Amino acid sequence: MEGLKWLEYIKDRRPEYPEIRMKIIDRFAQKGDKSRIGDYVQFGPIYQLYMYAFMLGFHKKERIPLPTEKKMRKEFYPLGDWKPSGMVSYILMLLLSSPHVIREADIDFGLMEDMPNEEAEKRFDKLIIILEEHANAGLSILEEFFEKDPYFFNDPFAFAILLKDITEGKA
Repeated sequence: MEGLKWLEYIKDRRPEYPEIRMKIIDRFAQKGDKSRIGDYVQFGPIYQLYMYAFMLGFHKKERIPLPTEKKMRKEFYPLGDWKPSGMVSYILMLLLSSPHVIREADIDFGLMEDMPNEEAEKRFDKLIIILEEHANAGLSILEEFFEKDPYFFNDPFAFAILLKDITEGKA
């Protein structure tokens, strides 16, 4: 599988999240409905909150597997349709430059060019699972923070503060 086809394959994937996270998603994602603006600072579409949650889970080095039953999971638009596209590229760069992710997904770009497409796709599917597990952990972190102090999220900088605290090891 060639490099451009790798990226195309990855961007066609539709990451999933557990249905049990809908409460926190409903709280912080407008999902395109501008009339839902309420007491808390919010993201736009769900995938924007998901990208933020991935960053929380990734920087906290936490992962939570998704439920094995398909009916307990929901999926998004294809990764390549998420906006801003620069953030999608940044997330992929983080994953593909992280030694633990590369090792676990068994991604070796030198060897993958000559391997059958199906084998390369399995490895990139594992990459998406790792993304999903970090995002699930991030959604869990958001739930915990919201349960402890929902008023924290009235601050227009709440999400920036939380991410900063996590990247600095303070949260």
